[in-house]
This record gives sequence, structure tokens and C-alpha cells, in this order.
Amino acid sequence: MSGEGPNPRRARSQVTTKRGDRGETSAISGDTYSKSHVIMEVCGGVDSLRAHTALARLCVLESDRPDAAEHGAFLLWLMHVYFLIGSACSDPLNKHPEYRKMDVSARHLEKLEAVQARLESGTRLPKKFVAGASNQAAAQIDIVSTQARALERDIVRLMETIPEFTADSILPFVNRLSDTLFMLARAMEDGNHITVDYGILED
Repeated sequence: MSGEGPNPRRARSQVTTKRGDRGETSAISGDTYSKSHVIMEVCGGVDSLRAHTALARLCVLESDRPDAAEHGAFLLWLMHVYFLIGSACSDPLNKHPEYRKMDVSARHLEKLEAVQARLESGTRLPKKFVAGASNQAAAQIDIVSTQARALERDIVRLMETIPEFTADSILPFVNRLSDTLFMLARAMEDGNHITVDYGILED
């Protein structure tokens, strides 16, 4: 028989705080919100974007493409930018700027636009709508692109809810992000695009 009593002392969890058991959570600002609040929706959207980007990066690195390392490094860079976005959106009134390592800036947007320009220079899009990706890596990047568009909508809703929130750098970045990811997905297809064919519906 164990010598411990009915309530043995347990080690403190590294992740569980129990503060959210009532449906509330704390933001970087120090404020407590319902988990359904738009701030929490945005932060959740950033988390989803980061997780899907991490999976896309692994798919790219496993593709054995000659440009896999370059694209993988770009996706890893994005995963770090997401932390800047999430931190800013978690403290929209900038109550605790000391908690943020840095902010999304024009230089981040410039790098993103440079990547998009490089992808567009080497990738010719089909003249028809793309129905879906032609390989796993491109498909996963397409998912990341749709996650970026969803986050963009959430950020706009946050700006409408809290007009004082300034997203002058964040919103253009996220807007451009979805376009860049779309181009990256098409670049991963090497011209083997699956385009819309309405004839399929006639069968």
C-alpha cells in the first residue's frame, strides 16, 4: 500500500493554470477576457496559422527539392513574425510594450514582398482558376494561405471593436502574406497545376 494520503502532492503543471476553467483567460495586456472575445479569436487565429505553417515547413523540407532549404527558412521566419503579431493583438491598447521583443515593421513587409516578387518572377500562373494543389506540400501551403486570410478578417474585426488599436504594419503584412503563400504553393507545383474544369460536372 502506498504511504501517500488520498491527496498526494502533484508536481505543478508546466502548461495548466486552471485560470481558464470558467471560460476566461488573460491577455498580455493583463486584462481578463472571455475566451470568445475578439482578442482571443485573433490570438487563436495566430496559433492556428503558426501550427499549420510549421507543418507546411516540414512538408517542404521533406520534398527533397533543391530550393527546400530556402523555402523552409522563409516559413521558419514567418513563424517568428507570428509571435510579434500575436503579442500586439493581445495588447491592442499597448499597455505593456515592455513585454514585446519588437513590433512588425516596414522591414518585415519589405522582406515579405521581396519573397513574393522572387516567387512571381519564377512562376507562371495558369490562365484558369486553380482548383487545388497537385502535391502535398503545395496543399499544406494553400491551407496556410487560407488561415492567413481568416486571420486578416479577425484583425479587421479587432480594429472595428477597438478603434484605438493601430495595425498599420500588421494588416498589410497579413494581407500580403496570403498572396505570398499562394504563390509559394504554385511554385511548389513546378507548372503541374490542377485547374478548374467544369466538364467534370457534366459526367
